Amino acid sequence: MCDARRAPVAGSDELAVLGRAFNDMAASLESTEEKRRQLLSDVAHELRTPLATIDGYVEGLADGVVEPSPETWGVIQTETLRLGRLVDDLQKVSRAEERQFDLRLAATEPAGLVEAAVQSALPAYALKGVGLESRLAGELLVVMADPDRMGEVLANLLENALRHTPAGGRVEVTAAAAEGGVELAVSDSGEGIGAEHLERVFERFYRADAARARSGGGSGIGLTIARAIVEAHGGTIRAESEGRGAGARFVIALSGRGHLSR
Repeated sequence: MCDARRAPVAGSDELAVLGRAFNDMAASLESTEEKRRQLLSDVAHELRTPLATIDGYVEGLADGVVEPSPETWGVIQTETLRLGRLVDDLQKVSRAEERQFDLRLAATEPAGLVEAAVQSALPAYALKGVGLESRLAGELLVVMADPDRMGEVLANLLENALRHTPAGGRVEVTAAAAEGGVELAVSDSGEGIGAEHLERVFERFYRADAARARSGGGSGIGLTIARAIVEAHGGTIRAESEGRGAGARFVIALSGRGHLSR
């Protein structure tokens, strides 16, 4: 556990400057340690359910209580895949939050980001019977972005929207001019988000409805990864919703480069 003590600071001489630097370092270490403890607690919580399911089925198979049917193996495989996804997502969010990835920034047209994300997601949307459209509003500033990383952000948002939108619903991805830049948004006609959850949906492992999210296969990390990548670009991301049953909208704001895309 980190020691929370700080150096006494007074005045503006060299010792005071050194003291402030020491206190800033101590605060940073304390924050890192708190994040580490929270991560360990979160991971233990997330691993418990799939591991308990696998253990129960393996024990049942060994005792002859559970039949080794295709359904049984299917459940075990599903939980194993869930564990694999969780491990992969943990690695991603750790790198993202610690800025341990390289951004290959380039002048990027928002239209290209939107169209690429929509084309990649279309098969999954068609399979579930959810409509997916894109809309570009007027002339847009070019943004400095890593197309692959921003593609990952939009893919996370589209996956999240699909998970929470029932068959027959629709999702729209838009790009519109905003003051000094561009806003990319993913809007859905799905379950919606209660006002009390809007500020917390980007927290690691946070779920407004834990049981529903787990049954849908979500790890609870995708939005955390999206936020970290957007913030590494110097942008912001926010969630909007008028409440349960009213759908949700996730908005990414990025600064423009200064000239219009074609």
